Amino acid sequence: MLIAKNDEKERSFLFRIVIWTASVLIIAVAAYFLIRSFARNPIAGTWEYQDDNITMTIQSDDKVKLQFDNLQDVPELAVTMDCQVDKTEKTLVIGGLQQSEFDRILEQYDGQLTQSALDTALSMFTTSFDYSMERQTLTLTDREYGEQMIFDKK
Repeated sequence: MLIAKNDEKERSFLFRIVIWTASVLIIAVAAYFLIRSFARNPIAGTWEYQDDNITMTIQSDDKVKLQFDNLQDVPELAVTMDCQVDKTEKTLVIGGLQQSEFDRILEQYDGQLTQSALDTALSMFTTSFDYSMERQTLTLTDREYGEQMIFDKK
């Protein structure tokens, strides 16, 4: 009806409102995608190790959770450790467990799990890695020895 009245002043006012609203909406959507793409942890998610029954979950709060299936007859042993992701250098550093946490896990699985088995299982992860991602595959390369572990996105 407003357009039918041929009121140029009203049409100009409505056109400016529509343009401003669309501009603000476009900027908000672009900002959301930029922040989501560049500010978050690029390797966050759940990854399955190709060679063994190990699931690694890298969380956005600098934690990594390793879940071992059937480690010395212990079903689904889950261990959470600290990690640091450097996006510019493409490195992942996973820290070791505190002795109190180590003792708590051994006490929880009283007799089923030995300290040497747990230490051996965790030692392959408690180091620094260079990471690379290609589609749904994460490759961790040990920075000291060059050994690679390949994970598939779950």
